[in-house]
Amino acid sequence: MADNNNAIEKEIREQIRQSKAAPKRRGHILRALILLLILAAVLGAVWLATYGDMIGLSGIRQMFTYNKGMSGADGRMEMFRYDSDRSASYSLLGDNLLIVSTTRIQLMGRDGAELWAKTVNFSNPAIATGSQTAAVYDVGGKDLYIIGSRGLLRDMSDQSENGILSVSINGSDYLALTTTKSGYRAAVTAYNSSGDPIFTFNSAERYISDACVLNDNRHLAAVTLGESEGVFASRMNFYAFNSEEEVSETTLSGAMVLSMGNLGGKLAALQDDRLTVFDADGSLAGSCRFEYPYLRGYSANGTDFAILLLSRYRSGSAMRLITVGTDGQKRGMLDERREVLDVSAAGRYVAVLLNDSMTIYTSDFTEYATLTETDFAKQVIMRSDGTALLIGTTRATLFVPR
Repeated sequence: MADNNNAIEKEIREQIRQSKAAPKRRGHILRALILLLILAAVLGAVWLATYGDMIGLSGIRQMFTYNKGMSGADGRMEMFRYDSDRSASYSLLGDNLLIVSTTRIQLMGRDGAELWAKTVNFSNPAIATGSQTAAVYDVGGKDLYIIGSRGLLRDMSDQSENGILSVSINGSDYLALTTTKSGYRAAVTAYNSSGDPIFTFNSAERYISDACVLNDNRHLAAVTLGESEGVFASRMNFYAFNSEEEVSETTLSGAMVLSMGNLGGKLAALQDDRLTVFDADGSLAGSCRFEYPYLRGYSANGTDFAILLLSRYRSGSAMRLITVGTDGQKRGMLDERREVLDVSAAGRYVAVLLNDSMTIYTSDFTEYATLTETDFAKQVIMRSDGTALLIGTTRATLFVPR
């Protein structure tokens, strides 16, 4: 009996010993896992410290978004196939490609399938792209279509009065429509993102060449043309939607405003010899005069800087690229002896397309990535995530930096 009790007691002690030892082994495993996690975090921090500035959040998004379906080791991925058309213009609407020619509007999805198309009869087709929508219109004509990610949102052709002079869309998809109008030199109407008119003014004395809603969605700027002291002049006119009176006016004597648009919350007016930046109330924020006399290209697409392609001579390849910030000061400069086919800016990046290669820079012209053998491309569209779409005659290829 005593032996039996001793055996039972011994068994109980062994079970207690094992029950205390088991958590100890699990503790060793848990501590090992914690050490591995700490080591991974340290290595990750070292990697980000070394490469974070180069790849950034855009590079991380690229790795997850574009890793599948990559067709080459150099980061190329064919995205779209389409028919050749010399009159066609190309623009990105989100991940979709918008193609507009004198005879057709076509929207293609990321998988290459046609999402929507319309036959048109345009004399001078043009595209204005916002954040979620794009306006396709015929300069001098009356056709105006608002396109969304899946196709036609609104036909605004009945709003074009006697003919369309210009259309612009800001980052909130507010639209400014400038038209000729009976009894006036021109008229401008602003619409919110739903297509409702929110502001209108008619110009009886001066012609209006362009207008846009500023990114605050409370002001509108318009370019009027006329004379000042016997000299041709452009005037920058600023309006607030809550007032019928003009907020301010700036005269640019002897200058033609070629283009204007939003630049980091401010308004950039491109002239043939300088880029002038205004605050929303029309006050001058800065100005950058060009050192080279011939303007070959310009881009500022949802960025806080603009890129300009300048040439020393009327023809030839002595090129200079400069980036200009919202204060009107140069941010970067690059001299290029080879011919530049196209430039494009988006996010914090600049794409420069040459005859046989394309290089992506940051806004101060620090090199980010380069792609060779691009002789098929005639246009480049930079994307804010650091990728670039190369447009060819019959195909468009996405370049994803590795």
